Amino acid sequence: MRAVPPVFQLYRFSDGDAVWWRLVSPNGRGIARTSISLADGAAARESVDAIRSRVGSLAQVLRLTDTYRWQWVLTQDGAPVVQGIGDQDRRVRCAHACRNFVLLAPIARVEPVVATYRRETSPSRSARRIQT
Repeated sequence: MRAVPPVFQLYRFSDGDAVWWRLVSPNGRGIARTSISLADGAAARESVDAIRSRVGSLAQVLRLTDTYRWQWVLTQDGAPVVQGIGDQDRRVRCAHACRNFVLLAPIARVEPVVATYRRETSPSRSARRIQT
């Protein structure tokens, strides 16, 4: 079995022009994403290159949420630039997830195309009610 390398995916939503990136692990799960929207695919690629070149100098912030789950963010000059996807039940797991991004980002390739996803919204509360 061949190992699948981590990859930066560039994407946009069908209802907007902004482009985002996310790092997907070898097992296909999202690890992190950009904290800011980008103008186009070229700007997203530049953002990935900038993050990859300075990932070791970004400040790690671990925070406890209102629901007692842990989330991580990497900041530059106090501004968030990368955020973890999802949350963890323990601080040590959160720190490990952040460390995985720091280790995988420099070796991950960047997909050449920008994917477009349709944004799904949940139905309104009244539409979910069962009519009797």
